[in-house]
Amino acid sequence: MMKNNSDKSHSPGLPNSKERKISPTSDWNQSADWYDELVGDRGHIHHEKTIIPGLKRMLKLESGERLLDVACGQGVVCRAFARDGVRVTGIDLAADLIQLARQRIEYPQLERYYQGDARHLDAAIPAGEGGFDAACCVLAITNMTPLSPVWESMGRLLRPQSALAVVMVHPCFRIPRASNWHFDVASNRQLRTVGQYLTSGKFTIEMHPGAASGEMTYTFHRPLQAYVNTMASAGFFIEHLEEWTSVKHPPKGRRYEALEQARKEIPLFLAIKARLIGPFAPR
Repeated sequence: MMKNNSDKSHSPGLPNSKERKISPTSDWNQSADWYDELVGDRGHIHHEKTIIPGLKRMLKLESGERLLDVACGQGVVCRAFARDGVRVTGIDLAADLIQLARQRIEYPQLERYYQGDARHLDAAIPAGEGGFDAACCVLAITNMTPLSPVWESMGRLLRPQSALAVVMVHPCFRIPRASNWHFDVASNRQLRTVGQYLTSGKFTIEMHPGAASGEMTYTFHRPLQAYVNTMASAGFFIEHLEEWTSVKHPPKGRRYEALEQARKEIPLFLAIKARLIGPFAPR
């Protein structure tokens, strides 16, 4: 499911959860209806234009093959693959989102949804349903900790040599409370500033900035090496990586060209494709 990790959520002066007297949650039950309205049947613009086409290109699944979508939210990625005849299984920690996914089922013979923890997939997915041809985790891995149990849990449900695609907001350029945009007047360039990168951190962010509810969730920043090394330790070989830019064009104005150039050059998303080479056997 898509997690909001925008700079607006990380702006200096944002009241934290303690100041709001609202406890952050690790699932999205409290924002399920808002998220469902935002994403809908086909997804947010980034789903439609970038993420789903990119996933299909990376995974190359054929009709009848099986995909496990970890942190599936209300099922937007699952439905997109089911339209191609792929048999999809989605799992999410938020029971309310799973209920919404079930309500939005388009292909009952191809879609299954379960509520459960990504670190303990075995406990949520019935025995005998392992041996998936591929897995994905879209815009959610930065809300999970620790990483290793997530990869290991996926590995136990995948066939040997199966592919895993992970899409996240780019950890090198979008760092909570440590990165921002800056317009340099002298060079007439829109720059991305990064004040801290290698240090991992846990942050509270607003689930949907600007809403009166002040609902919060956790996000975790980690450097790229944390993802690469934990995936490798869990038996995944990284074979492909792509960096995707935003499809949203800046508003017209005197800085349009500079803003558009920055959009084209500084990626919003990082997509990693890995292949399971061991040590886990499918359940």
